[in-house]
Amino acid sequence: MVCWLTKPAFLLGACIWVPALQGMQSDVAFPPEVYAGRRARLMDRLEGAPVIVPGRYLIRNSGRDKQDPNFWYLTGVESPYAILVMAPGPAAMREILFLPEQFQFAGVQYPFPDDRMRRAAWNWPIRRLSPGAEAQRATGISETYPIDEFAERLPQIVAGAETVWIVREGGTLYHPPGLGSPPITLGEHFERAVTNLLAPAPAPAPVPARVNDATPMVERMRLVKDVFEIAALRRAAEISAIGLRELMGEIRPGMNDQEAAGVLEYVWQREGSPRTSFGRIVTSGPAAVSLYTLKSENYNSTDRVMQDGELLYVDYGAAEWRTYTSDISRVYPVSGRFSPEQRRLYEIVLEAQEAALATIEPGVMMVDVIRAAAAVFREHDLEQYEDIDRMGIDRVWGVMPSPTYWLAQSGTLTDYSGARGTGVRDLGHHIGLEALDSRDYSTPLEVGMVFTVEPKLYVPELGIAIMIEDMVVVTEDGYDNLSKDAPKTVEEIERIMAERN
Repeated sequence: MVCWLTKPAFLLGACIWVPALQGMQSDVAFPPEVYAGRRARLMDRLEGAPVIVPGRYLIRNSGRDKQDPNFWYLTGVESPYAILVMAPGPAAMREILFLPEQFQFAGVQYPFPDDRMRRAAWNWPIRRLSPGAEAQRATGISETYPIDEFAERLPQIVAGAETVWIVREGGTLYHPPGLGSPPITLGEHFERAVTNLLAPAPAPAPVPARVNDATPMVERMRLVKDVFEIAALRRAAEISAIGLRELMGEIRPGMNDQEAAGVLEYVWQREGSPRTSFGRIVTSGPAAVSLYTLKSENYNSTDRVMQDGELLYVDYGAAEWRTYTSDISRVYPVSGRFSPEQRRLYEIVLEAQEAALATIEPGVMMVDVIRAAAAVFREHDLEQYEDIDRMGIDRVWGVMPSPTYWLAQSGTLTDYSGARGTGVRDLGHHIGLEALDSRDYSTPLEVGMVFTVEPKLYVPELGIAIMIEDMVVVTEDGYDNLSKDAPKTVEEIERIMAERN
């Protein structure tokens, strides 16, 4: 394991001590050698063909976004609008970083009679890299150029290559029918511009390069975490668990869901986490039955007063640490004690999670982990509540992983969106630089994979929503629960809540 000598300091068993990275371009980056190793592995997979990895725009976004995860994974560079290019050179592989100039895109861009005002102290970028020796030293990348020279230099860098790879921006845009093609994103525009840049000139110019997508390769690399990443994810989970434990001491009837979210966020920041992994999902009573993706459409999505006898649904164990995320879910009784029916359903969900966890080890397919959880739901006769014809649209339960009958009959994984009508919902997701790193379960589990295990039930007629979610890393002999510090048994929860002031 890896420890950083930071404030607050923390211990993780046997540790490799790494000094606080104060001299680097980022205060949250790993040592340059970590990123260099990743770049070398990517080039091996691409068999030495050139690859272009654009960073995120990040200009005047007021901290709403962080660096593109694929670019960050390969560089550890926070600077806005940076681009990494790797290509064969005369003697060795070239690594090239295009960066903004020191004052380019800086806060004050208005014209001044005296241009020196743009270089005043209050307009200096913070920890930004600019082309030159300092950037080369900080990143270990031997060539740096101004971003404005990218279009001019790229054709020379990749000259003669039959294939050029590019790491693409994910996602698509929607446009209502009848309004033509949807607008393109900045990432799509960049890719089109690069493709045009490498298009053929009039004969007898060489044949243009074919532009292929390297994104799946990088994202596949990201699924297996190294010791630095696991240490960061462990600390993110530890901070989140501290927040959840302290929240348990504050919950009571009359408290607003928003207050509960505030308790968590205060504790995380007190512990050194600068931001959350995703938007708040803290909701009580019947309101928790609505999926969070729908609640997030509302400006004030976390605003309800808890009532005695209800459950508080917290899918917000979500502090970040060194850009790595967390995602933990717990459910607490507002009164401090579960009702008999709440306890019965809660313990079924916990049993499903424990059955899934017990199957985790290297070489296992994730579909078998999912089936283990579904089998528990089936053993408790919950399959009948998934029958929409029997239950009705307004009463049918949400049982996940689902449908249990499909999984029990050796059904395979399907698209998460419910392709082919099967609607199988999986049991979690890979987690790392993003809370949802991937749902790629097409290959067996490997040592170093980190993912969530999160069975859940939604019971509309009772106004009950229950999810128990933990973050686990696959080890040589099974798994390690990174979020084990967050209590989850009925006995633990009721004991801790009984000690409230």
